[in-house]
Amino acid sequence: MVPWPRILKSMVPGCECDFFLFNNLQELSERPPAPVSDYDFQLVGIPLRSVLPDKAYFRLSYAHSKAYEALFLEARDRLSRFLTSAMRWNKEYGLLTFVTNFLLPQQSPMGRLLPRYDLRNLVYFVEKLNEALAEELRDYPNAYLFDFDQVIATFGRKYFQDDIINITNHNAALSDYDFEFDTERLERPVKASSLYPLKTPQYYQLGWTELLAMYRTIRQFDMVKLVVVDIDDTLWRGVAVERAKDASDVIEGWPIGLAEALGHLKRRGILLAVVSKNEEKLILPIWQRLLGDRLAPEDFAVRKINWRPKAENFEEILQETNLLPRNVLYIDDNPVERASIKAAFPDVRTFGPNPLIWRRILLWSAETQVSTITSESSARTEMVRAQVERETQREQLSREDFLATLDVEVALREIEHIEHPDFPRVLELVNKSNQFNTTGRRWTKQECMAALGGDMRFFIFDAKDKFTSYGIIGVVLCEGSNIVQFVMSCRVVGLEIENAAIAALLRIIHEKTGEETITAELEETELNLLARDLWKRCGFQFKVDRWVRSLSPELPQPTHIKMLDHATA
Repeated sequence: MVPWPRILKSMVPGCECDFFLFNNLQELSERPPAPVSDYDFQLVGIPLRSVLPDKAYFRLSYAHSKAYEALFLEARDRLSRFLTSAMRWNKEYGLLTFVTNFLLPQQSPMGRLLPRYDLRNLVYFVEKLNEALAEELRDYPNAYLFDFDQVIATFGRKYFQDDIINITNHNAALSDYDFEFDTERLERPVKASSLYPLKTPQYYQLGWTELLAMYRTIRQFDMVKLVVVDIDDTLWRGVAVERAKDASDVIEGWPIGLAEALGHLKRRGILLAVVSKNEEKLILPIWQRLLGDRLAPEDFAVRKINWRPKAENFEEILQETNLLPRNVLYIDDNPVERASIKAAFPDVRTFGPNPLIWRRILLWSAETQVSTITSESSARTEMVRAQVERETQREQLSREDFLATLDVEVALREIEHIEHPDFPRVLELVNKSNQFNTTGRRWTKQECMAALGGDMRFFIFDAKDKFTSYGIIGVVLCEGSNIVQFVMSCRVVGLEIENAAIAALLRIIHEKTGEETITAELEETELNLLARDLWKRCGFQFKVDRWVRSLSPELPQPTHIKMLDHATA
């Protein structure tokens, strides 16, 4: 672990690290050297050699399988105790923590023909310890397994791991360490680096690249929320209506890989849309024949298959999904079409010429990853399709009649700790919502843990109407009689749900604090145009540095919304 800080500084100039050699269950100090809030995250690496001492494993008889099972339980117990000591700052302060797993041996020391999935095989033994480590981490707040073993395996164990020379449970990087100690031999050995093509510095860089990607995903930087794709020569090869029906090469290879990748993105909660110059009545039967249920038209939240300019269709897609161009990725084989979209929407990201890299980027990029999958993200496609249906009906009725027919229900409740099952949705909303966000502030799990330990209260509200259940679509943070931040999903904008939530919240704050005057904060950002008049619409007046409202007169509840009873979760 010693080189890790130096490698990071070479990759990210100005990034400072503190390094602590941790061994033999030593106690960490009560606090790290700098204030906990100054750290973005900590990386913990537990030495395998301490969890699995040399003699404990290598003196066992292969004939006594029960002895290996007993040793595994002992090693797991040592691992648990090491982790408890190493995670002190995580447990006490909620510091974001990544814990490296152990590197699997390159081969079983007992030989390749003996049983693979057996604790007498050291590869399997270490695999089971990694599984135990992952299970232990579930008990810690704001902690994630860093699968460094997978990084090493992907790019080649033989270029990094030292078990080709050293004992297997040394579990470290190959180096020229031995060379300096062999000066008295009759024939001095050559350096390890002359026998094996060492790539140690590159592997540390790969490790940091993976860690920084994980950090970006957790903080939700530059997230892709919608992928828009063309059809011909994008979802499949060539122009399908011009190909023979039995053309087997239309989807084999990268097209199937892309379809599968898009399906994974949908399951992560990323929306899919199609924009194509085609006849929809001709394309849909072909789509069914080529892709079937592998990637169905219904997997796409919005479809625009017509002969209109793609930029016009693209604009409608943005409106129907309530998303900003910066959160959209567009894939099209035609450079002219990509250029037209880029000219109309400069912030859109695009793919085009090389389909052989599409799948890898879609699946691996930090911007398309998620740290958790909430029930709301799983149902996002269906909710957007219901929203489009709702908006279609809106155009056919007056506003009053439209709202009256929706049967909107809203429930406001409080969550009091980060272990609550709805807390991941709180982080998702606060850190992804841009347009209806009164301050634009992003929160880490560590900051939320500290806030909930103080005077801050977290409220969430969910909604449903006759079209769909939207799940949790709003978060409000309050401190005393001050509303610190109000965040709401753009999917329910125009239904006056924010008014209903605030009316209920004002009553709750009064009941809790006894205050007759409520204040609220607003900070204009580049993107929060929808939220800028929220407090004014709810009867607040701006005074000095925040918005202020007396509880008299009471903020009326929208008549078309049924507000369910408040509850503390």
